[in-house]
Amino acid sequence: MSNKKQQVWGSHLEQTPAEQNVLFCAGRDVQSLPMADEILLPYDIWTNRAHAIMLYEQEIISAEILASILEGLRELESLIQAKKFTLDPRKEDVHINVEAFITEKYGIAVGGTMHTGRSRNDQIACDMRLYLRESCLTLGENLIGLASSLLVHAGKHRETAMPGFTHYQPGMITSWGHWVCSYVQGLCRDLERSEFAFKLINRNPLGAAASFGTSWNIDRQKTTDLLAFGQIESNTLDCIASRWENEAELAQTYTFVMNHLSTVAQDLIFLSLPYVRMVEIDESMVTGSSIMPQKKNPDFAEVIKSKASLAHGVLISLLGLQKGGLSGYNRDMQLSKYLVMDIVRECEMAPLILKGVFDGLKVNAEVMYQHSREGFMNAVDVADYLARTFHLSFRECYNIMALTVKYSKDAGMITPKALHRAMKESDCNEEVAGEIVVSLNDPQFLLKQRKHQGAPSPEALPVQIEGLSAQISQHSDFFQSTRKHILLAHDTCRSYQS
Repeated sequence: MSNKKQQVWGSHLEQTPAEQNVLFCAGRDVQSLPMADEILLPYDIWTNRAHAIMLYEQEIISAEILASILEGLRELESLIQAKKFTLDPRKEDVHINVEAFITEKYGIAVGGTMHTGRSRNDQIACDMRLYLRESCLTLGENLIGLASSLLVHAGKHRETAMPGFTHYQPGMITSWGHWVCSYVQGLCRDLERSEFAFKLINRNPLGAAASFGTSWNIDRQKTTDLLAFGQIESNTLDCIASRWENEAELAQTYTFVMNHLSTVAQDLIFLSLPYVRMVEIDESMVTGSSIMPQKKNPDFAEVIKSKASLAHGVLISLLGLQKGGLSGYNRDMQLSKYLVMDIVRECEMAPLILKGVFDGLKVNAEVMYQHSREGFMNAVDVADYLARTFHLSFRECYNIMALTVKYSKDAGMITPKALHRAMKESDCNEEVAGEIVVSLNDPQFLLKQRKHQGAPSPEALPVQIEGLSAQISQHSDFFQSTRKHILLAHDTCRSYQS
């Protein structure tokens, strides 16, 4: 059965609705949420491996005990992958569930050693940093995919003239390529934030124990290497007291991202209105109505805007968790886990959804061009021309153009007659040739005049695209090399032989 037949809407569409988009828009309405600690199981197994290996190398546990722990963790990992392991709520959390699994299989003489030199406080701090680190990497990779796709799209529309807006009203002429490049520039800042957040998060808290260290002769550098952390988070009290901070760091990055994506979403809603028709969203990315069979709704865009609001709320909640709390672990911090997992779950797919939208977006260049000839959006350019040509102040030329627009109202565009009348009434005896006025009414002519760095001319835009592409490539190198390093450390830890 096709996806089209699984909804009450969509029979009028030529294309099958994209399943990813349908699920993104439906959200929690029809999807259950996993246990928070179920998400942490793979990270807790890795943390346990690294800690056990370190204990062995520090001669705190024997090779036989280490071998049993590692074998038990491999078996548990297999059961999880086969969906044959479920967390027992009576055991409170992921840490005790994992320890209990090893204990039940090998006895307390083996399982009971796993907690040597640590606490659930530094265990969860470590697990969460691994989770946050992975989430940060995924966000960066998704942003790179979207930004790269947008740059390709922008390159195809260097000469696609369109209106630029201020206050939702016609402002000045720009190009669609320039408009899309503005999205990419914002995403590049988000990529910088993602890297910065990653570096702050990617520090090892394991070994802090309950907050105040341990009398066991542990090697924190060893677990740092085994877990691919960038460095040790040194002070053991701060390792635990700052747990909310790492979650807030990722949430802040997501909030900036979602703010940027919500602007893109609102632009697409407006520009695709049937009354505007400057862009057309592919049918696979729209949704329908249960009562109005003709509808093609940009639900993805509305959902992205609402998820941006959710991100704001989550960030504020995280920032308030530890405010005024006594140094050390307080149960208040438990909520940070749920909050940050909510923001990741709700927002992670947003860049991929928008990438799908732009990959199939139809740009109505002719409609854009016609709209760019309306609303006297060339008024500033004509004022600039008068100031340069006749050596007048810009304010004098602004006043001339205000009168010109007034006298050209019925024509719908600036006319030589109206311009001449306005200049005469402003005590300017110069004249502008009719053919010049025709050129100044041509959006393509005006676009070509804006050649400075960052401007929308077909000449300036490729320079922007090249610069943005270089930024994306640099960020991509960081995320790719980091991903490889983490995978190598994980494989090394998993295959360790005592």
